[in-house]
Amino acid sequence: MSTDAVRGGAARAVESVAPVLAASGRPVSGPADGIPPGYGRRWTAVVAGLPALVMLICGLIGIGDRQLWRDEHATWWAASQVSTTDFVRLLSHIDIVFAPYYSYMRLWTAVFGDSAPALRLPSLLWMSVAAALLGLLGRRLYDAPTGLLAGLIFAILPTVSRYAAEARPYAQTLAVTIGATLLLLRALDRPRPRRWVWYALAVVAVGLSHLVALAVLVAHALLVLGEVRGQDRRIVVRRFRPWLLAVVVGLAPVVPVVFQARQQSHQIVWILPPEPLDLLRLPGELFGSRSVAIVLFFVALVGLAVSRWPSLALSAWILVAPALTYLTFDQFQLFYHRYLLFTVPAWVLLAAAGTLWMARLGQAAPVPDGRPVLRPALSVAAGALALALVAGYGLAGHRFVRSDLLEDEHAFRAAAGFVRTHAREGDGIAYSNYRYLRRAFAYELRHDPRPIDVFLDVPPAENGWYHAEECGRPARCLGDVRRIWWVSTRLGPDPLDREPGRIGDLLRDRFVVAQVVEFHKIRVLELVARE
Repeated sequence: MSTDAVRGGAARAVESVAPVLAASGRPVSGPADGIPPGYGRRWTAVVAGLPALVMLICGLIGIGDRQLWRDEHATWWAASQVSTTDFVRLLSHIDIVFAPYYSYMRLWTAVFGDSAPALRLPSLLWMSVAAALLGLLGRRLYDAPTGLLAGLIFAILPTVSRYAAEARPYAQTLAVTIGATLLLLRALDRPRPRRWVWYALAVVAVGLSHLVALAVLVAHALLVLGEVRGQDRRIVVRRFRPWLLAVVVGLAPVVPVVFQARQQSHQIVWILPPEPLDLLRLPGELFGSRSVAIVLFFVALVGLAVSRWPSLALSAWILVAPALTYLTFDQFQLFYHRYLLFTVPAWVLLAAAGTLWMARLGQAAPVPDGRPVLRPALSVAAGALALALVAGYGLAGHRFVRSDLLEDEHAFRAAAGFVRTHAREGDGIAYSNYRYLRRAFAYELRHDPRPIDVFLDVPPAENGWYHAEECGRPARCLGDVRRIWWVSTRLGPDPLDREPGRIGDLLRDRFVVAQVVEFHKIRVLELVARE
């Protein structure tokens, strides 16, 4: 992402923000007064549309620059490389929690193809929806300026930009989590059966998007409690009953997925046990920048003072999932920053509320009903300053998330490009020491004649897995291939000498190393048959 593009986007955002932040002379209504906050329907397009537009712009910049990484290769494989029967078999072994995402990605790739931008575009659309819904949620909880500022801050966060341009379901999780919260508030505003049905469906969507995101239901319970506080017990029961029913109905389709996911817990054994310091590092990982995290953390603390019940609910949204996943890590291995990304909207809402509260402090003039009137100048300045700080401190993070250095990933694209350029008909290819190499090269060479995968025995599609089975009798599989491109992640002066087992013995006996080409964390060896 270029510096000029980010600065230009931030400048346009500040210019667009000013009219709403400057909408003075109207009382600032909060959730306590029973009137949906905001300045009317005429601002809906701005509060929702402007963050979505900024998100689209930020996400589109460099969307195809970064190579697909190993998790995105899994998306590509499940979405386009297996038949329906093999897809069902795959889900019976792994990634059942991503079944809805992979299912619609299969339809998407059938229409739009499997290039990096095409695979990532659904995430960008989901993240733009998330930014729009966050603006509306902020308007409902606080007021229109707070919602607009929250949506814009969200749209320019480095980590949001990353997952808006990544072919994984985390942007979808953000959108449906925010949407479920907004649907709950709409149902509380006008408790109609149809609205509770929509909320129940949203709970299903949250659970099927990511199981950890169901922790947001604690925040939802507090929002319901905030609506009925101080009322007669019968009214409390009448309000809680439809909410509980909607939650139970919404969780019913998720329960089978939970049980199946427990049988597939082997797929996350790579997550390291957390340490206490990981809790302190979490905000920086969630925002994609430690500096941005520090800024938003302190203004979010101020935001706790703005309105009691929204603050309690947003605090639960932020804290419950990290606390639970940390304390239960030995049982579930779910404490990981990507799985907690759905807490970012709550952080941003509190930060936006705190920013504008500080701007209004001492600037409120009394009106007959006792509510403050928004004075525009300082609010516009505070909003612009917040956006400038997030954009400025996050600029390095934006560059990083568009680079191949992210996740310290192997240089799949460059190494595969070298093989594509130099391989000839009849050449073979083989992989060593890193099980993701075969799938990554399959993606990068998907439109080119591929060298013969000499040691492949059972392809992944037939195996019902992401990974293939290699030959138990390598000499038979090798046949009469005279040149092999040996792709390895082994370090040391001579990777072939360190290759263990029968494959290593066979290659050392029949081939010599003609050249070794180094890439980031990958070596490509040209092996030619001995005369």
